[in-house]
Amino acid sequence: MPLYKFIEREFLESFFTTGCLRLGTIYDFKDIVEHGVSRGDQSEGEHHIVRGIDGTIKLTKDKYEPIISEVFKFEGEGESSISNLSLVVPRRCQDGFIFCTSDRYNEALFKDWKREENLDSCYQIINVPGFIQAISKAITNSAFFYANSNVTYTEKQIDYQSKVASINPVFTKFKGEYEWQCENRSVFGSKGPLVPLKPWIIFAPEAIQYCKPFAFIDNGTIRYTSV
Repeated sequence: MPLYKFIEREFLESFFTTGCLRLGTIYDFKDIVEHGVSRGDQSEGEHHIVRGIDGTIKLTKDKYEPIISEVFKFEGEGESSISNLSLVVPRRCQDGFIFCTSDRYNEALFKDWKREENLDSCYQIINVPGFIQAISKAITNSAFFYANSNVTYTEKQIDYQSKVASINPVFTKFKGEYEWQCENRSVFGSKGPLVPLKPWIIFAPEAIQYCKPFAFIDNGTIRYTSV
């Protein structure tokens, strides 16, 4: 299935001319002052797992209880008990480079991006594996491909027994604010020292062949290209 990149026209033209792409970083997108409330997210790269306890659970040093054992450390002989409370623990991913797209296209989505971030252009990635491989090749000395996935949109607290609880937080976002974006992410890990990462402008001209200009908004009207 193709992916879609909504973008400013100057950057679309730059990509199709030179292969210029911007890889953001997971932690950098926490800055909502820099990126705004549509692109930015203070909770980027993290989510929270909750376990509600109805009734009473007995604890001993040899008994492991999901979530509970992360919060309470029981040592010594005997037992203790807890009852009628909810425990919430965070899950956070490491920082990494990230390239964001949408897993679908429709005119309402395009107009939403135009309204929210003044994005007036869209290109289609028609061969996703080839595109990712071209980026990976261009940055191979400094970074490696980790994974590509659609984002899973979640509640602010995820039940510990849910399948979603095991998803890497780099691929989750709060659905109340971001579900409209239908986001897909390609994530790349750094090969360098564990220092704060910064957004990265790269040149991957081999990636151009896997994409095509798709649509533009001019004076409020969407037009399509056959290129």
